[in-house]
Parts: sequence; structure tokens; C-alpha cells
Amino acid sequence: MTDIDVHTTLIGGGFGRKYGGDYGLDAALLANAVPGRPVKVVWTREDDFHNGKYRPLEAQFVEVDINNQNEIAGWRHHIVADSIMARYAPSIFEQSKGIDIPVVEGIEANYDIINMSAVYTRVDTGVEVGFWRSVGPGYTKLAVEGMLDEVAAEIKADPLEFRLNLLKQEPRAQAVLNTVAEMSGWRDREYRSGMGIAYSDAFGSHCAQVAKIEFDPNTLEIRVTNVWCAFDPGIAMQPINIESQIMGGIIFGMSHVLNESITFADGAVQEANFNDYPVLRMSQAPSIEMRIITSPGSKPGGVGEAGVPPIGPAIANAFASLTGGARLRHYPFTSKQILQAQRAISR
Repeated sequence: MTDIDVHTTLIGGGFGRKYGGDYGLDAALLANAVPGRPVKVVWTREDDFHNGKYRPLEAQFVEVDINNQNEIAGWRHHIVADSIMARYAPSIFEQSKGIDIPVVEGIEANYDIINMSAVYTRVDTGVEVGFWRSVGPGYTKLAVEGMLDEVAAEIKADPLEFRLNLLKQEPRAQAVLNTVAEMSGWRDREYRSGMGIAYSDAFGSHCAQVAKIEFDPNTLEIRVTNVWCAFDPGIAMQPINIESQIMGGIIFGMSHVLNESITFADGAVQEANFNDYPVLRMSQAPSIEMRIITSPGSKPGGVGEAGVPPIGPAIANAFASLTGGARLRHYPFTSKQILQAQRAISR
């Protein structure tokens, strides 16, 4: 038997990649082949692109019933996706009776909605999947917050006031929404302002964001010019770090929803490096204004992932505002998705 000493290294910026384990197995096999000698394994960027653990491909179906009082009387949310836990922790997956909690988290929002149904169907795609910064809420909040804006438009309600009405029992949620509305001048905005709002209660924190966008109909490019964010983590133990983490999450989320995707052809990943996998550049970064709210007596909430979930739906809702109702429902917001959204409202 070989004695193994594990030296834990403290690193940042893994965003889920640290759960992969493949490179650790590489190192173990190589070390076993050359006993007594140190082995260092470094994957190239191409290795990482082709052999990483990808975010699960997820399809969501949301169906809402509106009663005669213009209230949400029923909400059905069906998620179809691969499972992270079935690979990473099969015993936990079995204990949860086939529900992948990291994949579906985020649909159980604080909104006061009766008759809510949530369904998860696992599809084994054969692609190994793993954790990605903000995990489930990073995409479930697009469906939740996008649908709330669609309902608000249907009943001719202001998206902010509609949310506040559904959060009467959640003063901390109302506080971040009212604060971000004041920061952004939401209540004084013009018609087709290109501003969108979204709220997230993920990771035990309350986060509200307003995004303002510009859109070039010739290039089909969305440019985010401003993001306002109000954030309540309960007890703000390190305010400067919180601000940096949330701003970083906003940029990270923007890059994902506007640019990033992995494609497969004949079973192989097509992207290999940043030349064909574009990430957000500094010249594309918006002006970001942050405000941290503290709630004495509350438990500390999560910070590192909490800034990501609202930015995608905020941008999507801003696009609907600017274009008179064109809805972006698929990440990333490519020119193809934009054209489909525009055609849907022109029929």
C-alpha cells in the first residue's frame, strides 16, 4: 500500500472546475509509474476545453395561470437536464430520490405564489457535467424572472411593482428591489427605456439588479451600458470583498449570457481556446453601481455566487423593454436568438 499525503492548496477562480478531479487522477497514475519522483500535471487550455465538466444543458418549461383578479393562481415549472450529483455523489442522488438539487435550485423563490408545481426529468446525454458558478440559479432565475416580466406585461403591470406585490411577506427582498429602483431611476424611466429588472434569493442572500442596454439592429449586438445592484447578505462581514465578488459575478454572468457556449459535433467539443470561445472584454464592461444593505440579526448569506443569477434575466427583460416585447429565453443571447425573438413579435 502506498502512503499518500494530500496538500490542500487555497486557490480562487475555479468556478466549479475544482470538482473535476481528472487532473488529480492523471497525477496519481503518473506518480505510480515513476515512484519516488515528484510529478506535476498541467493541463493546456485545449485539454481543459475538450475534457472539462460542462454546465448541464437544461430545458425549462414554465406555465402560469392568471385568474380574473390578475393574480398568479398556478405555476408549473418543469426542468429537463442531466444530473451533476448522479456522477459526483451517486449516494446523495439516490437519497434525494432522483432529484438533482444543484440543478433545480432557484425555482423555489420567495414569491408568494400558490399552487406551484416543480418537476425534474433527468436526461443522460453522455456528456459529463459539473458545477458552474451559481449552479442552478444561474439558469432557473432566467425562467422565473423572465416569466414574471411576461406576466406583468400581460396584465399591464410595472415589473417592479408586480414583484413587490408578490413579496409582501419578504421585507428584505422588497428592500433590495426598492433600493435598486431608486439607484437606477426606475420609476422615472422612459417608455422603451432599455432597462430590465430581476431579483434573486439564491444562496441565502437577496440580490436585485437593473440592467440598461443598447441594441444595434444592424450587427444584432446587445451592449450593456449600466448595471445597478442592491445586495443584502444579512451580515456584511467584509463589505469591500462583497462588492468585489458581486461585481465579478455580474461580469462573469454577462460574459456567459452574451457570448459563451460549448458546441459538440460528432461527439467532440469544437471550441479549443479563447479565439473561438469569446469572453467579455474590458471594453464591453458596463458601469456598475453597488449598494450593500445589512440586516442585523439575519444569518450571513452567500456572496461568491450570488451576483450571477439576476444579470441574465435583467438583460433579457431590458431587451424586451427596448424592442416592445421581444423575449430572449435561451443562453447565450446570440444573433440567432435575437432574430428569433424579433420574428416572434412581428408575426
